[in-house]
Amino acid sequence: MLFYTQTFLIFFIVLLLFLFAFSGQTSRKLILLIASWIFYMWWNAAFILLLLFSTVLDYVVGLLLGRETRPRQRKMLLAFSITIQLGLLGYFKYAGLFSRTTFNLLQDIGLSGPHAAWQVLLPVGISFYTFQTMSYTIDVYREKLQPTRSFLDFALFIAFFPHLVAGPIIRAAVFLPQLKRRIIVSFDAYAVYLILRGMAKKVLIADNISSFPNAVFADPSRFTSVAIWVAVVAFAVQIYCDFSGYSDIAIGILRVFGFQVPLNFDRPYFARSPSDFWRRWHISLSTWLREYLYIPLGGNRHGRLRSYLNLMATMLIGGLWHGASWTFVVWGGLHGLLLVGQRVYRDVRTKLFGAREKPESLVTKVLLTLAMQYVILITWIPFRLHNFDDMVTVLQKFVFFDFQFDLANRGLNDLTIVTIVLLILAFLAVHTYSHLTRGLDEKLALAPVGWQVSVCVFAGFAFYVLWPLRNAPFIYFQF
Repeated sequence: MLFYTQTFLIFFIVLLLFLFAFSGQTSRKLILLIASWIFYMWWNAAFILLLLFSTVLDYVVGLLLGRETRPRQRKMLLAFSITIQLGLLGYFKYAGLFSRTTFNLLQDIGLSGPHAAWQVLLPVGISFYTFQTMSYTIDVYREKLQPTRSFLDFALFIAFFPHLVAGPIIRAAVFLPQLKRRIIVSFDAYAVYLILRGMAKKVLIADNISSFPNAVFADPSRFTSVAIWVAVVAFAVQIYCDFSGYSDIAIGILRVFGFQVPLNFDRPYFARSPSDFWRRWHISLSTWLREYLYIPLGGNRHGRLRSYLNLMATMLIGGLWHGASWTFVVWGGLHGLLLVGQRVYRDVRTKLFGAREKPESLVTKVLLTLAMQYVILITWIPFRLHNFDDMVTVLQKFVFFDFQFDLANRGLNDLTIVTIVLLILAFLAVHTYSHLTRGLDEKLALAPVGWQVSVCVFAGFAFYVLWPLRNAPFIYFQF
């Protein structure tokens, strides 16, 4: 059930009617929980059993951790929970990958049997709700959070439909305390603009841009560096607009029901360093990896070399989290190398010149931003291409420009290229304006009514003209 379909609109209206009919706090929680389970079952009803199992498991483990005082038993409870959760995630998400890898290796040495590699259906959203429930048990174990005794509250925290299938990853310490307040329905201006912004990113930009990189990356050997460059930039815009669009809609809907959660993106294409990029891109995942993986591995507490290794391991695992393909590991490894390189440069500079940093000039900021985005574009290539030969082809043509500008007879037409370029330029213009004004939506929410009505009318006209012929699922549904 996609946010921007008629099916979801009907679902949402029916849900609001039930909430208006029942004003009690418990009743509204129960309505939201049942609605969330229905929302999840829309893709595959059988996988609700997996969601319920994960929910019951960590609800019980949380209660046991709250009662148990012996350190050894507490560690065993936490290890049991994490092992089960990661075991389920590993099987459903990575069994097919390791099976294909083993099958291909056996084929290469002539030992392949009559059986094909496993094909395991991936439950939508499993990566997101697994990380959410794991963060709860870890926080209870660390005594940073008291276990909730309300199964209804815990189940709603795990399954709440706005963020269930593609995030953001919400911490229990942020969400559970808000369930103690009365659940309300309120369409404030900022929530409306978040939803509208998310819809525009997804429908107007991401879905309309996707056809070009899809065509080029289907057979990149046929295309010149010009087409490769446009396709890579188009995918960078597509992945951002698609994923941040989902996050915006999810956070806006959460706000409609009275829940406040942090934004998941902060204009990442204005990052000036690798660490700055990860402070802006998929913030809920980067903070999760820092709090529950990098720091437990030792962080920077055991010397520089160990911190570099911890950082590299964190990003490799973060890459693998994104999908069952070794190219995601390459993507994570590239970001790991970038972060380690930045850390090494900082440590060497501090040792030679001290910790004091000079203020950056405007020219320096622009050059650093452009250089960082060039590197980010390179990292998107293994993220998008899961065939190693195609990935190498695209990398070669992207990095080593061939100066061939002939695009005729390659399955593209001039109108398609012009449309893609115009959409990219429109995105860059709005992205830049939002960066310079420190938040376009906040300003619109405070603007006079006339301005708000004008923006909504313009958005409605744009949706009417540019709405794609086919609805495309959000990219991160596959993760």
